[in-house]
Amino acid sequence: MLGKVIEVASGQDYFAYVREHVYQPAGMTNTDAYELDHVNHNLAVGYEREETPRGVEYRNNIFMHVIRGGPAGGGYSTVDDLTRFAEALKAGRLVSAASVQLLTSPKPELNSPAYGFGFIIDEGGKVVGHSGGFPGINSQLDIYVGEGYTFAVMANYGDAAQRVAQKVRTLLLAGQRGRAVSAATSPRH
Repeated sequence: MLGKVIEVASGQDYFAYVREHVYQPAGMTNTDAYELDHVNHNLAVGYEREETPRGVEYRNNIFMHVIRGGPAGGGYSTVDDLTRFAEALKAGRLVSAASVQLLTSPKPELNSPAYGFGFIIDEGGKVVGHSGGFPGINSQLDIYVGEGYTFAVMANYGDAAQRVAQKVRTLLLAGQRGRAVSAATSPRH
């Protein structure tokens, strides 16, 4: 529905609007809702592990896709482009700082204590981001609020990105807790 709202409000095709107002200002040169019946360079195929009577098999996800994604999902990107998106968002090149705060804040008044407008809020507000996935592909974008870290991971193997993202999150947050303990126990001069 939001895709249609964008088209009516802007007078532009949804895909053209997103390219002009998100991908271009963010410098995202390898991101789009590609038409899969065309030749698309730099596009990975996803694989999903399956237990079969013959043992483990890996199936590609080619026949699971729609021809082209849309506002509800199905877009393609790269780790570099996801990082560019996060940096453009933080720098105010996509929306104002006030809008970033609105997007990345919990909405308990809407019964959404861990979700803003399009962003999951984790670790007590220390991490905001979003995941994406489909059989055989998945991604995670984490922005570490106030720390200067942005972490993006993508995989063309089911659920692999979330495992990597969780390990990175554990290590980065352990480092933050370690700094807080050191600061709290350091003698003051």
